[in-house]
Amino acid sequence: MNRFIQRMFAAFAAVFALSVVGVVVYAVYWQAPEQKCELKGSWWDPADRVCAEPIYLPNITHRPIRAKPAPQPPA
Repeated sequence: MNRFIQRMFAAFAAVFALSVVGVVVYAVYWQAPEQKCELKGSWWDPADRVCAEPIYLPNITHRPIRAKPAPQPPA
């Protein structure tokens, strides 16, 4: 009976060790990139796991920041 208890202890210790390794791997490789991205102020895309840099619209359109909207034609 003593040998059975030692085997069960070894099995539970192995399962515990694998669980701890699994949690560490999840935290380092799955959660940490998301947190680093959000700390930089970027956007995190969970579907593709990509950290995207927000683009400021006036940089694309080359309009002044306080530009008035274009006049609308009369109805």
